[in-house]
Amino acid sequence: MKLIKPPPLKKGNRVGVISPSWCGAGNFPYRLKRGISFLETLGLNPILGSYTNSGNGRVAGTPEERARDINQMFADKKIRGIFVTIGGVYCNEILPFLDFSLIKKNPKIIVGYSDVTSLLLAIYTQTGLITFYGPMVMTQMAEYPQVLRYTLRYLNKALFSPLPLGLIKPSSQWTDERLEWKTKKDLTRARKLKRGDWNWLRKGKAEGKLLGGCLNALIRLKGTRFFPDFNKAIFFWEIPEGVKPEYVNILLTDLDLAGLFSKISGMIIGRPPQYSKEDLNNFEHIVLERTQYYDFPILADAEIGHTDPILTIPLGARGELDSKLNLFHIKESGVR
Repeated sequence: MKLIKPPPLKKGNRVGVISPSWCGAGNFPYRLKRGISFLETLGLNPILGSYTNSGNGRVAGTPEERARDINQMFADKKIRGIFVTIGGVYCNEILPFLDFSLIKKNPKIIVGYSDVTSLLLAIYTQTGLITFYGPMVMTQMAEYPQVLRYTLRYLNKALFSPLPLGLIKPSSQWTDERLEWKTKKDLTRARKLKRGDWNWLRKGKAEGKLLGGCLNALIRLKGTRFFPDFNKAIFFWEIPEGVKPEYVNILLTDLDLAGLFSKISGMIIGRPPQYSKEDLNNFEHIVLERTQYYDFPILADAEIGHTDPILTIPLGARGELDSKLNLFHIKESGVR
């Protein structure tokens, strides 16, 4: 499959804002407003989709309506990039209604994570367009009192520059603290940060295209035309809140049975959110047990997914791992 790289963003660009899954924007409009304000500080002009802040308490419109917003954003020549408000568990419902021919003819940046894995990988597999696993409008972009520097740094490098992202550095601090949105406790103080670093569960070197996403959403694509080819890929994955190590064991077993681990060259794991020390020990033991018959390197506690700060990773771009050098290198850009 030939990769398609979208044009980089520039100040003054119009960008779309969509809700392909949960209707969080309608439930928490103040978080949407904060995220929109952040996009404006980047010099961008955000345009909301017809169903971005609508919904019935569960989803932001029917599958057809949510897909229509995406199709229209790709069709609009004035829109240069697309940002997702928030995830959920409903994104795979929209895939049959996406116009992949239209998307391929109008390549542009699209960014999100978590449940949005389904959307990003569907576009990637059906069109060859590089998509971006990174921050969302209502989560990282609405951070109080401001977006975390690490998140902002790699968002800018990935979306605004045609240069390779280059060497990725670990963040010295991170957080998985949850401050209640319903009572707006997230506006009372910054979240508490903890010290952290990467953790190599298995040493070694690897090169390959970067592919992956949220483990729960990825599993839903298994057996469909939207599941990517992981041959010689560096597989990155992470989990959302509430996923215990025992369930991770089930999901990894599914992927192993599907033959994924025999294909990949390396693995990167996002830091699991809200785990106790016992949970983390069990998690690491399970990862090593499920991959014991393979020799690829495994980098854990990376800045991917449901803890903050996070990276912006171009899906399909080439990456490199080297435990001896403590190296994670994204060797090419996601934009042209």
